[in-house]
Amino acid sequence: MKRKLILIALLLAITVNIVSCDEIENIIDPYIKETETETETETEEVTETVTQAEGPKYFDPITAEPTERDLSTSRPIAVVVKNDRKAAPQYGLTNAAVIYEALVEGGMTRFLAVYSDASLVKKVGPVIDSRAYFFDFAANHNAVLAQAGSTANGNSVMSARGIKVLDAISGEMSPGFYRDELLNTARGYENSVVTEENGLGARASQYGISLKVVNPVSPYTTLDYMKNREMNGKYCTYLSIPFSTNMTIEYTYSTLSNKYSRVQYDGPHIDAINGKQLSFTNIIILSIDHTVIDNTTGEMNISDSGTGTGYYVYGGSCIQIKWQRTDGTNPIRLFEEDGLTPLQVSSGNTYIAVVSPRTVGKIKFEKAAS
Repeated sequence: MKRKLILIALLLAITVNIVSCDEIENIIDPYIKETETETETETEEVTETVTQAEGPKYFDPITAEPTERDLSTSRPIAVVVKNDRKAAPQYGLTNAAVIYEALVEGGMTRFLAVYSDASLVKKVGPVIDSRAYFFDFAANHNAVLAQAGSTANGNSVMSARGIKVLDAISGEMSPGFYRDELLNTARGYENSVVTEENGLGARASQYGISLKVVNPVSPYTTLDYMKNREMNGKYCTYLSIPFSTNMTIEYTYSTLSNKYSRVQYDGPHIDAINGKQLSFTNIIILSIDHTVIDNTTGEMNISDSGTGTGYYVYGGSCIQIKWQRTDGTNPIRLFEEDGLTPLQVSSGNTYIAVVSPRTVGKIKFEKAAS
């Protein structure tokens, strides 16, 4: 009898334990499932919110590419940069929004590198003297020009137009510029002046030059970020521009980067700051009259008014364009081939070659060799 009672008690204990476990499981499982569902929902909501917040908030007013801060009222800075063999490789060109290239004396070319904001001008150079037509290029973007002197003709244009510039050889170099001793030793005195990081803004303030604009200007319209320009022009993945008998520039297109990489002096043209090859999303070629104004020095002038033709190169293709300008104080205006529709370029940096009409027929628009 006693053994029966013990057996019954054990069976009851096992039954109660099984029921208790089932009841606990029934209580806990729905809670876990409900909590997991809520957590997943909350995570999805948070992820969606973060994704929306990560979209670009600001865009560069010249390139239309995303920026970390608002540059919509920033006045661009345009720096005159030397481009002979001793001056290359230059500093800071890959950071420019637009680079103009044009002939100077001796068959050499010179750059005007345009930066969307003074804070983007780090170490740039070698900075060299300007020519009168560089003021016209700067006016295309209402940019403040930074130089290391100018010619008599350039000074005359500055005076006539009332242009204020940031000049490395006017007064003290700093703030704004300094002479790099390593460059001075390796490349010579005239190749040693560079811009001082964050110095041009301070120099502009010192000279009463405003670095703010209300209505930015541009020779062309830049499409929204990530919106590709449709091109139905001549096939062009290789481009050769012979500025002179001893100065030919080459560009080769890459479908991977959607950019044209630059070659000069028989090798890749690199930036001495970061070792990167110069490359551009957009290439514009403008055919404008060149005139020699000093037979002794060979100094030229490039017309600052009139109408003419040119080319726009993008995405492996090339189309003809037209330009129009009333005078050097106003931006040049670029149009599609019909001469009426404003030129639209893709978002990204731009290279602008200003060449003589005699050069245009020698430019090669070809398919790159495989």
